[in-house]
Amino acid sequence: MSLPTSSVTSGRLLFRVDGSTITGLGHLVRCQALAQALQPALAATFIIREPAPTIAQQLTAVGITVQTVPADVPPGLSEAEWLANQVSATDILVLDGYHFGPAYQRRLAATGAALVCLDDLITAPTWADVVLNQAGGVAPVAYSQVPLARLCPGPAYALLRPAFWQPAPALPDDAPRRLFLNMGGADPGNQTLALLPQLRRQFSAYQVAVVTGAAYPHLAALQAATAADAQVILRNNLSATDLAALLRTCQVFVCPPSGVAYECCAAGGAVLLHPTADNQRALFEFLTRQELALPLAAGLALSEAELPALAARQRPRQRALFDGRAGERLQSIFGELAASQQYILRRATAADAALYFGWANDPAVRQYAIHPEPIAWETHVAWFRRRLQDADSYLYILSTAGGEPVGQVRVEFDGPDSPGLIDYSVAAAHRGRGLGAVLLRRALQRLRHDRPRLAGGAVLGQVQAGNVASARVFEGLRFVRQAAVTLRGEAYEVFRLDFPLDFALDF
Repeated sequence: MSLPTSSVTSGRLLFRVDGSTITGLGHLVRCQALAQALQPALAATFIIREPAPTIAQQLTAVGITVQTVPADVPPGLSEAEWLANQVSATDILVLDGYHFGPAYQRRLAATGAALVCLDDLITAPTWADVVLNQAGGVAPVAYSQVPLARLCPGPAYALLRPAFWQPAPALPDDAPRRLFLNMGGADPGNQTLALLPQLRRQFSAYQVAVVTGAAYPHLAALQAATAADAQVILRNNLSATDLAALLRTCQVFVCPPSGVAYECCAAGGAVLLHPTADNQRALFEFLTRQELALPLAAGLALSEAELPALAARQRPRQRALFDGRAGERLQSIFGELAASQQYILRRATAADAALYFGWANDPAVRQYAIHPEPIAWETHVAWFRRRLQDADSYLYILSTAGGEPVGQVRVEFDGPDSPGLIDYSVAAAHRGRGLGAVLLRRALQRLRHDRPRLAGGAVLGQVQAGNVASARVFEGLRFVRQAAVTLRGEAYEVFRLDFPLDFALDF
């Protein structure tokens, strides 16, 4: 499954993500899943601090380029400055990590690159164009402080590697009993070895397939502890294909509520969760609340004879949620984003007067304008000159890569404390392609940099009643519908977008 070839662009797909024996590999694994879902149309480059050789080899083996953050670049804003010099305005940059705060995001967003933030703590990545949180039960209101971002919440966007996309066939009743145990790619606290004896005692009829990751530092101790137990199978650093094949031979799964839990749910069976980190709490609550999984403590209270019934209850729910189409949805989101990044946004200049004059007098534009009368050239030139000189007016033009103008956005403020009033239009030759949302999102993200005091403020869109297309554009960008107003005898719908206070300078 892949993006259509028409989505291939000159921009790049970049990931800033880390993983190690200390921090774990969860972020790397889910970014790898996303990168593989988008191949071959978008080739990924992972930008990593001090990647272990085994990690780099694992990524390059699946077609991902690895770039290292130089050792002499300190974390924080200095790193953001370094990374900004690696990024171009046509790129998509994925950030996955808890140390990429508002100032870091703001610096990268200023490059014009599209910013995608993978989030699991609901930390409100305020400069994101797309927020992807694969945990279930996350309401849009949780990201009310992320203006303009497209939200992709829940298992519908599960970051499963391609080997896990297709539902696993049910095992026959006479299949050998097998329990899967994995405590993450690194498991620095060695929960694997701590849990294994208890699982062997409680479920002695089950063979235990223990899988450890490339960054697991306790392999020698685990091997020594299990050498004499024929019912324990050890596997280390499996490929996604081999791991998926192994999971499909198991009926019971013991794992943390992280990405591996989704892979176990995709395989289907009795999933028992053992949290190992604070950032797993939301996913733990979702999976247990939806009866897709059970806390390990509750599972250990069951007898072996009760495990098949538990698996039978959980499996239908798991298959309903993990429908194998998450990759398609991700491809659609990133295909649209990559296409939108090929347009160029700039501030208008005096040389654009004639262009704006033609747009302003377009009959379709005048039909929905507050003042629908045709505009004279002399009137337009005087108005245009004033707008360019006005510090409270912002005029933007979106063009194709070849320089053909696509549309304009104008935002005017009546003083520092008033909301900005939006006017936008798409050129006739480019209508009907969904470019209104692209135009407005790109312009308003740029406005946040051009007018820093916009933080904590708002912008308004006024749409003549009946102009359904424009209303959908504002609603799609998460503007909130306000009370309608009447202007010059015509009814107008009003849409408002509030911007959060800018804490980007606070590290």
